Amino acid sequence: MIDTIVFDIAKVLLTFDRDYAISYFYTGPDHNILKDRLFAGWEDMDEDLISTKDYEEKVIKTLPDHLKEIGRKILNNWEESMSPTMGITELVSELKTKGYKLYVLSNMTRHFIERDYKFPLLKMFDGIVYSAPIKTVKPRPEMYQYLFNTYSLNPENCLFIADRKENLVAATRFNMKTFLFNNNVNELRNYILTL
Repeated sequence: MIDTIVFDIAKVLLTFDRDYAISYFYTGPDHNILKDRLFAGWEDMDEDLISTKDYEEKVIKTLPDHLKEIGRKILNNWEESMSPTMGITELVSELKTKGYKLYVLSNMTRHFIERDYKFPLLKMFDGIVYSAPIKTVKPRPEMYQYLFNTYSLNPENCLFIADRKENLVAATRFNMKTFLFNNNVNELRNYILTL
């Protein structure tokens, strides 16, 4: 029986798009340069292989002089381009009312973790596991195991909702149920109702 629902953050609970994150701050002709440089090696921050500050310095050195200031602004404020996926706050509230235990399992940088207070939606969860503090990322099994151990969860009672197939495949190895989220909250709600 599914009594626990685990959500990813980016592109599930919160919108996130690299193009939008740049155009949120910058509408000039060098969009692609910024996109290529600002996100090269981003995943190293998710795993805490490099600090936010060191990553910023490394990236800024690769930018032409006229993009350095906007590059810093984006790297220091990118979470401002994120917002709750339409309808997801209401769904999370419904699930909480129905008695489901709710958790977050997300590859996320320390930059975001220090600013997650900006998203009241995340306060609705019973627990959150971010990748950077534990220095491992999905789809590695250690990250899922950390969630189960920390919150004493039975994976067979969990549904994991994510936007990337490889992260769902990894979850099925623990016998979690999974749902591939495609930005359709009603489809997700209907799926949960069938469980």
